[in-house]
Amino acid sequence: MARQVGNDGDINRLNETTHYAGATDFERPCLLLPRRVSHTLPPPDAIVPYLDEAGFSDTMPLRNFIFDNSLISALVEQRRLETHRFYLSWDEVTITLQDVVYHLGLRAHGNPVGGCLCDFGRWYAKETWVLVEQLLGARPPVAAHQATQRKESFTLKLVWLRNRVRQMPQTDDPETLRQYAKCYIMLLIEGYLMTDKSNNLVHLRWLPLLRDFAECKAFSWGSAVLAWTYQSLSLVAQRGVTDIAGCTPLLMS
Repeated sequence: MARQVGNDGDINRLNETTHYAGATDFERPCLLLPRRVSHTLPPPDAIVPYLDEAGFSDTMPLRNFIFDNSLISALVEQRRLETHRFYLSWDEVTITLQDVVYHLGLRAHGNPVGGCLCDFGRWYAKETWVLVEQLLGARPPVAAHQATQRKESFTLKLVWLRNRVRQMPQTDDPETLRQYAKCYIMLLIEGYLMTDKSNNLVHLRWLPLLRDFAECKAFSWGSAVLAWTYQSLSLVAQRGVTDIAGCTPLLMS
């Protein structure tokens, strides 16, 4: 019914033709689109032992994960920011570190995952792209007019990482195999574990954490993934947001 001019707008009072429906938000819920890169690229057999050495071997099946956008949207609709819980018809639930360990096989205890977002030369005593070449075995090609922009972005294209893994030569050199394993781990981090809305770029902040696989395995990657997912769930609660980042396979599981 239409609202007449002169009514006070109180939806609790029957003012002639005023009705509560006029003050109700009937906006249709949007279908959230998870941010991920479904590269479905299986790791070469030669680097699988090194993925296990770094603590990421149990996350490889994520490349075959089937996303259900409707289920993700329905779950987010039932979440309350005040308690970080999902209120379902039969109970209330939330995602815990135990879920991360069970579903992803990532370590829940250990050193915190951190790192700088820029100024890599100051923290790691190496120029940014020298560090990339040392840890990944190559640096991505870049045109002269893009050099300054790339220096400021501190990101790698996932396409370049994917092509590098796909074109891995036959080798038995452990150091070379570790370099390709690092490329694949970077794909897993940005493609599934800690996605953001760039959708095709991965930040270099994660790369120094992969320098030594023994130290890498001691990091609490499970805590980082859970915190990243909680933050993403909080951001998606804002009006107008149509996509969701974070570890959506964990949310669905």
